[in-house]
Amino acid sequence: MKRILSALACILMSVTVFAQSANMLSMAREELAKRGLDETEVRTRLMEEGIDVDSIPPTEYAAYQNRVMDVINKMQAEKEKTGTQNAFGANNPDTVFSLTLPQTTDQEAEAEKAAEEEEANLKVRTDSLIYGHSLFTGKAMDVFRTTDGAQAPDTYVLGEGDEVHISIFGSSQTEIHQRIGADGSIQPTGSTKIFLKGMTLAQARSAVKSKLAQHYSFRPDQIAVTITTARTLSVSIYGEVGTQGGFTMSALNTAFNALAAAGGPTEIGSVRNIQRSRAGKTERLDLYQYMTGASGKVMYDLQNNDVLFVPVAQNVVTVEGAVNRPMRYEMVEGETLKDLINYAGGLAFNAYPNFVQIERIEGGQPKFLEYDLANVMTGGQKITLCNGDVIRIKETDIRMENYVNIGGAVYYGGSFDYDNNKSLKGLLEKAKPRYTARTDYVFVKRTRQDETSEVLTVPFPGTAGNPDFLLEARDSVRVLELSTYRDTETISVAGLVREPFSLTFGLNDRMTVSQAIEYAGGLRPNVYPVAYIFRKDVTNPEKKEYIPVSLEREGDTLLQPGDSLNVYDNSTYTNMGELRISGAVKNPIGITFDPKVTVHDLITMAGGFEVGAAFDRVQVFRMNISRRDEVKFDLVTITVDEHYNSVDPNFQLRPYDHVVIRLTPNFTRGRTVEVNGRVKYPGSYVMEDSRTQLSDIIKMAGGLLDDASPYTTVFRTYNERGNISINLKEVEMYRGNTAYDPILMNGDVVNVVRMENTVVIRSTGTRMAQYIPEEFSATHKTLVYQGRRSAGWYINQYAGGFSKIADRHSVTVTLPNNQSKSTKRILGIYFYPTVEPGSTITLAIDPKKQEKLDKPKEKVDWERIASSSLSALTSVTSMILLIERLN
Repeated sequence: MKRILSALACILMSVTVFAQSANMLSMAREELAKRGLDETEVRTRLMEEGIDVDSIPPTEYAAYQNRVMDVINKMQAEKEKTGTQNAFGANNPDTVFSLTLPQTTDQEAEAEKAAEEEEANLKVRTDSLIYGHSLFTGKAMDVFRTTDGAQAPDTYVLGEGDEVHISIFGSSQTEIHQRIGADGSIQPTGSTKIFLKGMTLAQARSAVKSKLAQHYSFRPDQIAVTITTARTLSVSIYGEVGTQGGFTMSALNTAFNALAAAGGPTEIGSVRNIQRSRAGKTERLDLYQYMTGASGKVMYDLQNNDVLFVPVAQNVVTVEGAVNRPMRYEMVEGETLKDLINYAGGLAFNAYPNFVQIERIEGGQPKFLEYDLANVMTGGQKITLCNGDVIRIKETDIRMENYVNIGGAVYYGGSFDYDNNKSLKGLLEKAKPRYTARTDYVFVKRTRQDETSEVLTVPFPGTAGNPDFLLEARDSVRVLELSTYRDTETISVAGLVREPFSLTFGLNDRMTVSQAIEYAGGLRPNVYPVAYIFRKDVTNPEKKEYIPVSLEREGDTLLQPGDSLNVYDNSTYTNMGELRISGAVKNPIGITFDPKVTVHDLITMAGGFEVGAAFDRVQVFRMNISRRDEVKFDLVTITVDEHYNSVDPNFQLRPYDHVVIRLTPNFTRGRTVEVNGRVKYPGSYVMEDSRTQLSDIIKMAGGLLDDASPYTTVFRTYNERGNISINLKEVEMYRGNTAYDPILMNGDVVNVVRMENTVVIRSTGTRMAQYIPEEFSATHKTLVYQGRRSAGWYINQYAGGFSKIADRHSVTVTLPNNQSKSTKRILGIYFYPTVEPGSTITLAIDPKKQEKLDKPKEKVDWERIASSSLSALTSVTSMILLIERLN
C-alpha cells in the first residue's frame, strides 16, 4: 500500500523539478513497471475517475484509499487481460492479429523516390522534348513479355526457340505445334524438315504451305500459321537512355520497344541516329522514318545479343508559328527546311506564304535569315539548317477590307465583295429589300482611313428617278424599316368573348366597340351587359381612364390605340347559393341551389347512404346571413325514411345548407391488427372491441415462441405515429394495465423479432481504435452477449475502456425496440444502464475535454510547477502517513 501511494505521489510531480525526489521517483517507476503501467496512464485514469490528489484535504485521505487502490488494481487487470486478447477482446491465442506493418526494402524506397522525381520533372521535361521522345515517355510503345500473347507481325524474323502453330481446316484437318530447333527447322509428322530460321513470318507461311501441300489437302485459305510463344533474347542498351544495361525480352519487340523498356532517350538523346550493332555490323535506326513508314530497307527487329546505342542528338532545331506541330526536331544530314516543315505536320491554314525567318547563332552572334516561304515549299530554294536554329513562320494578319455590307429591312443581308458590288442599286437588288422597307432613302456609313465614320443619306436608287450611288470599300448600307418611324399602340379585347385579341394600330387609327366585339368572335351567352374601357394616355402612360360602355346601346363608341376593352361574366354578380352533402354518403357533392331540390334528391345525387349511416341523425348546418350582423349557423337534425325522404313534410332546403350524414354509434366494419415474427400463428387478427389490448392479440396468435425477443415494436399508422417501443415482459407482468399493455388501434402492426444474442459497442468515446487492426472497421464492435452487466463493464472489457475525452454521463444503451436507457450520476458516482441482448452501447465526446486537449500547450512555468508539486508532495505524504496510522 505504502509503495503504491508513494508511486502515485511521484506521478503527480514534475520529473525534473526536485532532485531530492529521485529515490522516490525511481521506486514509483519500478512499482508501476512491475504492474505494467506508466505515469501518464495512471494520472489520466485517476483524473477520469474524479480523483484529483492535489485537491483532497488531509482529513479525507482515508476515504479515498480504497478508490485509489481499486483504480490501480483494475488497470493492472486490464493490462494483463489485453496481453492475451486479440483486437476483438476474445481470449483465443490462435486468432491474435499482428499489427506489424511490412517494411519497405531499400530497393523499393529507391524506386519510389525515383518515380516521384520523374513525376515532378515530367512537366519541365515535356517542354524540352525533341519530337519523337513522347513516344517513349508517354508509354505509346508497349514492351511485350514472353507471356503477353501479342500477335507477331508479318515482318517478324523467326529464330531458334520460336513456337509455331499450324492449323489445317480443309479436307485434311490437323493441328501442328512445334518449336524451331537449333538447326532452324521444324518437322511435322509425315513431312520432311521445314527450315524457317531467318525467314519473316510472311515468308514462313509460304514455305509451310508449299511443303505441307505435298502431304495434306487444303485450299490456300484453309491453313493458318501463327507464333504462339516467341523466343526470348538478351539486348544491351547504352548511351543517352533512362536505364543502361542488359534487358531480357520477347523477340516480338522492335528496337524501339526495347528502348521504351530502357526509359527511352534522355532529353538530349537522339531519335534519328540510333545505332544497332549485330554480329560486327552497325546500322542506323531512324525513328522519324519508322513513324512515317518511309523505311523500306532497314529492319527494326531484334536478335539475341543485339546492342543498341543512343548518341547525343547533334542537329536539333525549333520551329515556331504557323505549322501544325510547333516543337523541337532532330535533323540529319541532307535534310532541308522543307523536310522540317513536313515533319511539323505542314503549314497551318493561316501561314504567311511569302516569308520565313531563321534565327541562327554564327560566330557567337545571333542573326536573322529571311526567305520566301513559297519558294522553299516548291523546292526552288533548299535551305540547310544548323544545330540550334529557330525557324519562325508568320501567321497572316491581313484584315479583309475589300468588301461592302448591307443590313436592315432586306432579305439577304451581310457582306459582299466590293469589286463586284460597287453600285448601290446592284447591291440592293442582290439583298432584296423587304416589303416593309422604307424606299425614299437609305443610310450609308463610310469608314475613313483614320477609322472615323461618316453617315451619308442617299436617295433610294431607282425610285422617283433617283440616280445610282457609287460605294466605296468597307461601306455599310442600312435599309430602314417603315415601322421604325411610326408611333403605334395596341387595341385589345379580353373577357367574355370567343376569341380575345390584341392588334397594333397607328395613333390616328380607330375602331368601334361593335367592330372589336365582332372581330373577337362575338359575345358569350353569360356576358354582363356593361363592359369597361381601360384607356391609357399615350402621351403620359401613367395616366389611365376607366370608361363604362353599355354593350346593348353604345356599340358605336370608338376605341383608340392604347385602349383595352374588358367584357365581364354575368354569373360573377349573381349569388345563387349552393347545397352540399358529406359524411356517410358514397359521393359527397356540392351543387348550385335550386328551390325544387329536396333532401331525397340531394342524397340520391350523392349515391345514397354508406353502410352504417344513421337514418335518424341527418344534420343540416344552416347559414343565417345578415347585412349588419355576423354570420350565424343553426343546426337542424332531421330523420329520413328508407327512401331518403324527410319524415317532417314541412322541411325544405335553403341556400348554403350543408347536409351531414352521421354513422350509427360505435359503427365499424372490423378493426384489424397484424402480428409478424416470432409468434406461433402470425397474421392478421380482428379486434373484438375498441379496448383490445396487446396481450389479447398475442394470446390470439398462440403466444410467443421460445426465441422471441421481449423487446418489440408496434407500428402505428394512425396519425403517422410510427414505431412504439414495447417490452413484452412488462406486458405479461402487468396484463390489463394500459401503461404497459397498450390498447391497439386499427391498422397496428406488431413485430416480434428473434432474440439477438449480441451486443454492439460504438467506438466514439472509447479506446477501441487503439486495438483494432487497420483491415477491420473501427466504427463499432459486435460481440456475443455476456449477461446482464452494466454498459461501463462492457466498455472496459471489450472496447479498451473510456477515452480521455469521453463524456461518461452520456453512456446510453439502446434496446432492440429502440428504447433507450441513460446513465445516472449520484454523489459523483456513475450508475451505467444494464445491457440486454441485442443492445447498442453509445457515448459521446465531452466538448470541454476535447477543447482542453486541442488547446496549444503553454510555456512551462517551472516556478509554479515547483510550488504546486511541492504542495502535492506534502499532501500525499501526509495522506500516506495518515493511512499508515489508520492501518
